[in-house]
Amino acid sequence: MQSFKVYLLSFIVFLCSCATPKSFEIKGVKNVKVEKAGFKDNIFNAELDCYNPNKFGVVLKKIDCDVFVNDQKLTHYFLDTQIEIPSQGNFTLPARLEIAFKSILGYGVDIMFNKPFKIAVVGKATVTKGIFTKNVAINYTTTKTLNLKEAVVRDLVKSVQGQLNE
Repeated sequence: MQSFKVYLLSFIVFLCSCATPKSFEIKGVKNVKVEKAGFKDNIFNAELDCYNPNKFGVVLKKIDCDVFVNDQKLTHYFLDTQIEIPSQGNFTLPARLEIAFKSILGYGVDIMFNKPFKIAVVGKATVTKGIFTKNVAINYTTTKTLNLKEAVVRDLVKSVQGQLNE
């Protein structure tokens, strides 16, 4: 009977010591590149700088978010891979966004004149710690200017140079 109490007390202490994971923080977006630009589909690659505020590492299983520009849904961001996230540390997440041309068309003039956009990423991430799995909220908002004109011109120049060198 005495050993049962010890096991029960140990189990209760173990459950109490398991803290609920906090949502990681998105600190910014970097290395935005145009993979494909066209009149039908556009693909952008970027990296999200993030921070884990938890005092323990977790494994990111997946991210399922919507991306909004000026409060209108632009695209969906889904990442289904296992990434080790260090405790109280910075980490980078890859982002590949497929955006329909008609979605970008409405922002064409603002992009060309480098007007600032309100960009929001809202959704959830699934993280695990040992045998415990938890969905945590993602809610990131920033204001940025998207200098896509420069990126498109750079890619066009590279393409022309590649054809001239052949």
